[in-house]
Amino acid sequence: MRGTIIVVSCFVWSVALCAQQIADPNFDAKVIHPTYTTTHPRVAIDEAHDNFHTQDGLFKPFADLLRNDGYDVRPNKTKFSGASLSGIDVLVISNAVGELKNDNNNSTAAFTNAECDAVYDWVGRGGSLFLIADHAPMGDAAALLAKRFGVALGNGFVFDTNPENFEDNDPTELVFSNRNGLLGNDLISRGRSEAEHLKRLVAFTGESVTIPPGAIVLLKLSPTVGEVHTRQDVQPLYDEDGSKAKRSLEESAKKWRISGRAMAVAFKVGRGRVVISGEAGMLTAQVFKEKNKDGIETLIGRTGMSVPGNDDKQYVLNVMHWLSGSLR
Repeated sequence: MRGTIIVVSCFVWSVALCAQQIADPNFDAKVIHPTYTTTHPRVAIDEAHDNFHTQDGLFKPFADLLRNDGYDVRPNKTKFSGASLSGIDVLVISNAVGELKNDNNNSTAAFTNAECDAVYDWVGRGGSLFLIADHAPMGDAAALLAKRFGVALGNGFVFDTNPENFEDNDPTELVFSNRNGLLGNDLISRGRSEAEHLKRLVAFTGESVTIPPGAIVLLKLSPTVGEVHTRQDVQPLYDEDGSKAKRSLEESAKKWRISGRAMAVAFKVGRGRVVISGEAGMLTAQVFKEKNKDGIETLIGRTGMSVPGNDDKQYVLNVMHWLSGSLR
């Protein structure tokens, strides 16, 4: 990757700015009843665009989970074209990056116009796209491709001012649940059975996405959210002085208020299907470690599917089932 990206989380800002972030080696990727036992839809995880998430890196829990559900998971190592997309059932792009700038808050486009056209045409003919673009600068990098499908990305850091909508006193760790009304009641959220019904999801710092006409809103943003655009703007929200943090949160909400947006949407294009997510952490499982002066590593936190109390693991499966056609 060209440049350095510091991933924002409650752990990074308030505990250890330089903590090591790795895929959770203890994530339980087992699937009790695999969906695909005779046929195996091919899933390509993009690695051709300086992706921060790869199948053997931070997205390994995602890849392992899909393999255990019966998918044929492989990396995509080439730029997108009609030929390179041939034979792929679901294309997964997570956190592609272009040339970083403005202290890593912005990025050039990760995809060319020709690549965007190739992906759009491929989806129209029946392919399925899972486009994942996290907080800044990932939105800038994926903006051209998202725009090709009628979606604008916020390229910021979404936060909520209502404590009922976030976790662990972290205004960027958003909760989407039946209780707060921010989790959709749609085919993907309901799954194929009661056992797959989603009740509570947690996102670990993401950006907003616009909602195209006719789309399924998977993760609805509340009227009390805002979206700051740089890491420098995020830092005051985590001030050690609680009163200062609260004041910064309220001031930021007035300055950067957004409305009518989501953090994840799903829709059809031609014969194909598309899911666009403004958050990546909830789709994998990561741990944060730091070393003390004696070189001893300590686990200081985790994000994603292995965090107790959320249905993020089932959410990944439900989304993939919809994209691969087993959920109709």
